[in-house]
Formats: sequence, structure tokens, C-alpha cells
Amino acid sequence: MIELVFVIVIIGILAAVAIPKLAATRDDAKIAALITHARKTLGDLQGFYTSQGNNRWTSVSVVEATNVPLEKMGCTGRVDSSRALSPSTFVLCHDNVVCLTFTTIDEGNLSIADGTTTTDFVCEAVKSDPAIEAISNKSYKLGGETVVR
Repeated sequence: MIELVFVIVIIGILAAVAIPKLAATRDDAKIAALITHARKTLGDLQGFYTSQGNNRWTSVSVVEATNVPLEKMGCTGRVDSSRALSPSTFVLCHDNVVCLTFTTIDEGNLSIADGTTTTDFVCEAVKSDPAIEAISNKSYKLGGETVVR
């Protein structure tokens, strides 16, 4: 009986150590995914505008330009395929908190801004990542000024 109690205590100690590590690993994975999505969105939109020019910029759906799971303003669900790319606002969310906002404007202009000011550990970590700091709170002229098809 005493041996069984010792086994249960040891299993409890191991679980107490392992569960917080598992939660931290899960948060790290979410942070990495959001950073990758943000950089991929910028790259996809730049590539789309460079290849298509401004002829299709205002008439194409966002899901034709990128496969990143962007959402409508307010984190209410994935953008539907009929949602026009421009002019429009799309967001990257974590648990109903807006981490980053992408605003597309006519003629291949794009701005990326921080999301809401709500404190969320994952969003704060995404915003403070050097790769995201380099692209956020800036406006972009996609494909240069001479890309017209």
C-alpha cells in the first residue's frame, strides 16, 4: 500500500512539472504560427500585386490572393470567398483578440497595424517579435509604383 502511495505521489509531481511546460509550448506554437501568417500575408499580397497589377486588385477575393486564414474585423470567422481584397480590412486573431490588422487600399496600397490594445500574452509576444516590428505600423506600396498590367 505504501509503495502505491509513493507511485501516486511521484506521478503527481511529474504531472505538476509537465503540464505548465506543455502549456508554454502550446503558446510558443501559436506565436510562431501568427508570425508566419503575418509575414506570409505580406509576401502573398506583394506577389499577387506584382503579378496581376492594379487591374485585379479591387475585383479579386482575398482568398485568391492568399491562403492565410485572415478573418473579418472583430474575429468573427474566416473571410468568405466573396469578400473583395480591396478596399477592405482583414485581421489575424488569437482567441477572439485582434493581433494584427491588414488594411488594403486601392491601387496596391497596404497598411499593417497592431491590433486591439487588449492585453493578450500571445498577441503581445507577436507584436514584440523583431520580424513583426519590422513590418507593422507601416504602409506599403506593393510591387513598386510602375506595376500596371
